[in-house]
Amino acid sequence: MLHGNRIREQIKANDFVETLRNYGAERIECSSHAFFRLSGKQRTLFTCESIRRILLEESPELAGIQHNGCYTAFYKHKNNKFIRIILDMKADRAEVVTFYVIGERQLPVIK
Repeated sequence: MLHGNRIREQIKANDFVETLRNYGAERIECSSHAFFRLSGKQRTLFTCESIRRILLEESPELAGIQHNGCYTAFYKHKNNKFIRIILDMKADRAEVVTFYVIGERQLPVIK
């Protein structure tokens, strides 16, 4: 898929958060792949529990559905950075596929 991770449809932040709250913390899981991009130090800062907290308690700056069907959301982080979280929303659970910290210039432009 040529543009699989690009956003094909923007969704309202409130709708995205409400969808995740409907799953509940116990049905938001992190795949083993979710942490592979992180250094050892980052792995102590970011845990599955901390990602769940972000998803359930914070409002994203941008949320959308990618061409590959996964959902993605961008949350403000420190020092003008953002955390991009990519999720596979299944009928019975939401799975964090991966996440990473990006710069402000890396935020997508939705046309």
